[in-house]
Amino acid sequence: MTNPPYTPDDDGGEPNPATPPAPQPPYGQVPPYGQVPPAPQYGQLPPQQPYTQLPPSPQYGQPPYGQVPPAPQYGGQPPYGQVQPFTPVPVSIGEAFRFAWAAFKLDPMPWIVATLVMFIVSGIGQGIANSMRRTTEWMDYTITFTTPGAWVVNLIFTIIGYAIAAGFIQAALRAADGRRTTFADFTSIPNLGQAMLAAVIFGVATSIGYALLFLPGLVIQVLGAWYLHLALDRGLTAVDALKASVQLVSQNLGTTILFGLAGVGVIILGALALGVGLFVAVPMVFIASVFVFRRISGGAVMVPGSASF
Repeated sequence: MTNPPYTPDDDGGEPNPATPPAPQPPYGQVPPYGQVPPAPQYGQLPPQQPYTQLPPSPQYGQPPYGQVPPAPQYGGQPPYGQVQPFTPVPVSIGEAFRFAWAAFKLDPMPWIVATLVMFIVSGIGQGIANSMRRTTEWMDYTITFTTPGAWVVNLIFTIIGYAIAAGFIQAALRAADGRRTTFADFTSIPNLGQAMLAAVIFGVATSIGYALLFLPGLVIQVLGAWYLHLALDRGLTAVDALKASVQLVSQNLGTTILFGLAGVGVIILGALALGVGLFVAVPMVFIASVFVFRRISGGAVMVPGSASF
């Protein structure tokens, strides 16, 4: 004989195990107002989405995991150490000096200190060399002889002067990239060895040219106007930098000469201002030279202080 299903007693017995549980609303839905949903059965969990269906959540401003964003090119220049064809654009000398003034007044102190160091080093070298020279009197004329020691001192301090000029150009290149100028910019100089080797070759060639009736030296001086810029900005070897400078000047002879004359004029004006103006004039000539160089060589020039890296 089969027992009938168990039903709760009047005194509140246990529920009939055969009675199905009350239906529950789907997960995430709110039941109608006034109804309290039954508690979920013990051991039951609401359904969850599979892990593989969750979308990735990259950080703000970062690419998805595994993807590397392209690095910004330094100044928009071609690969380091390679000679590339130049694609010049029109250049305004006045715009170059306006850019130079904007970059200088943004961070004037590093430029002023660097200019002071340049003057001190030049004065020391000139003083030592002068003390080693010998003079003699002949028929009411005073003749000065350069001794071997004075020649060696001149050579050493000339190379130091080239290194200081390279520091100025490197700082100006960073300013043209939109970066703020710091004291470290004048000492952190890439490819300095090749730049100095090019400077020595250029200096010897210029000296020989000036000894040959002056005009050949002047021609060499003009043709080598951009060799330091090319060695530092493009990472060229000494010979490639000198060759590229000849090519660049040949394609932009008028602009190069015009800027050279404007630079001399700015230096003269700075010297006329009791010499104090040189602390502004010298940095502005270096910065403006980089502006002109970048434009005639197809490089990029950024607003001073606009770089975010």
